[in-house]
Amino acid sequence: MTIIATIPGSPSDIFRSAATLPKTRSSTSLKSATTSTANDGISASPTLCNLERAESIECNSENSREISFLDLSPTELNVSEALGSRASETIECVRINRCRMTGEGFASIVDSLCQFDLPSLHTVDISQNHVGGAQAAYALQKLLVHAPAIRFLYLGWNQLALSDLKQLASVPSHTFKVSYLDLRSNPLSAQQKTRSKKDSLASTAISNNASCARWIDSLVESLPELTHMLMAQAFIDDQTLSAFMSALTHPESRVEYIGLEWVGLGSRLSTLSTIMKGLAPTPSKVSTRSLHLNLAANNLGDSGIEAISQSGARLTSITLACNFVTERGTGLLAKWLPESGLTSLDLSDNYFGDQGIVSLLDLDTVRKSPDTFATELKLLGLNSCCLSDISLRMLSEALEYKWAPLETLRILRNSRISPGAKITA
Repeated sequence: MTIIATIPGSPSDIFRSAATLPKTRSSTSLKSATTSTANDGISASPTLCNLERAESIECNSENSREISFLDLSPTELNVSEALGSRASETIECVRINRCRMTGEGFASIVDSLCQFDLPSLHTVDISQNHVGGAQAAYALQKLLVHAPAIRFLYLGWNQLALSDLKQLASVPSHTFKVSYLDLRSNPLSAQQKTRSKKDSLASTAISNNASCARWIDSLVESLPELTHMLMAQAFIDDQTLSAFMSALTHPESRVEYIGLEWVGLGSRLSTLSTIMKGLAPTPSKVSTRSLHLNLAANNLGDSGIEAISQSGARLTSITLACNFVTERGTGLLAKWLPESGLTSLDLSDNYFGDQGIVSLLDLDTVRKSPDTFATELKLLGLNSCCLSDISLRMLSEALEYKWAPLETLRILRNSRISPGAKITA
């Protein structure tokens, strides 16, 4: 059987950043031999919440099932007026973005929303505001209890601390249906200057308290249907992050995607090591679910890759894009891959060149066992890695010797590869 991957002539037209969610990719498929842009990522709503940022007045039209406030002042946020003559039972999405809304303002909005029946509401997006503090926590809890169908919570770019969400675990014997939680770019440890000194000291005490892990476990247990957790660019201390990751990756957890881009793990290698070791199977901790871990843009370097490769971690997919990985790092990954359980590895935007591919493939070892696959990889991301035709020839040979049951290879934005170059196996 011949498997061919054709390099497109204009790869720059299909650009995706390292921060892109999993399954939202530009790829060259080894099965179809064509370049495609697949965008099948998580959708808050197939008909409503994937709309382009339109004017609020348009989203609040008579036929819309969305209540939307965009770029308004806090005094202009009026739920009743936005709802108009529409039946509240039809509303599926509430979106309030870039409105300088505070925790107090959010509480006021929730009070207004709770005056209506909202059985169909599944998406709440209050990203890019100033929401945070105790009032916001109580308001969020109130809204989730009032509208139990909510599954998608976009809370990014606010002033929320993880301890604010602690309130969700305080409802006796109550769980929520949230499956997608976006906490990107929030001061989750509440130790930034944007929060008061009093709040900062209180949060520090919580983080240092031995009960930290217990209340975080309770928080995650209150979200039993959570599958996607986004924390890119969040400020979170080592202890809280370790406890949170331990809860999210518990064998009984259903979480399948954790986004930890731009959280500075390259300078926190002990925490990185703790997180990855927590993914290593033990007799008392064996998980069969798929898990994708996004560690893009953490400045990991080869030292970070070493911590990962020596952890014994097993997971389905990992993104290591934009991490200054060299050929030494790819060599370390080569030793870990056979035992990692990985079916997807993204090394895009690491400029290790052809020598990095030599180290990653480790052909001398692969040739010794040509009858069994050396790794389980089905997807390999190598966009912008300074590769040339030499890398393609090595990949072809590796596939002939069953290096991996590879189905999808991403090799866009490698200008040293000749136009029309092919991989054959």
